[in-house]
Amino acid sequence: MFFKPAEKKFGTKPAATAALTPAQTDINQMLKNLIVTITALRDVLIRENDALAHTNTRAFMDIQDEKVTVARRYEGLMSELLERDDLKSADPKLKAQLLFMEEGFSSVMKDNMASLERMKNATEKLGERIMKSARKSAESMTQFAYGSAGTMQKGNKASIGLSEQA
Repeated sequence: MFFKPAEKKFGTKPAATAALTPAQTDINQMLKNLIVTITALRDVLIRENDALAHTNTRAFMDIQDEKVTVARRYEGLMSELLERDDLKSADPKLKAQLLFMEEGFSSVMKDNMASLERMKNATEKLGERIMKSARKSAESMTQFAYGSAGTMQKGNKASIGLSEQA
């Protein structure tokens, strides 16, 4: 884990917690929770990037529920943190660790965004190729027009439309 337990000496409180007020403990605990959440989200994004790089659709889809859950927790903690006024009283070591982790997380997130963009572009190109092939196939088919009596009209071709809505 990230934090070593405080050393306990007989009859003394650890120096780090002795001077903290309850509000400071809350902000420090919030920062610790945020650090754990950032780590979890970073790990999910790394796994997702790996699945995208290896075009492993099954692994990609399996990650999505976990990604949404962790991302919502991250969003909630960040919103709560931004609303607080006591961030200045937080443990400087925790703030430094959080800033360090945010930089690494930002890098992983940029890689993830690029991977998702590549997947989107590949999916769009595949869709375009499928539609082009369907259009070509529909145009090359022999087409006949039927009259109101249900008989085939000689020499008339009918146009066959292709719905491109998905």
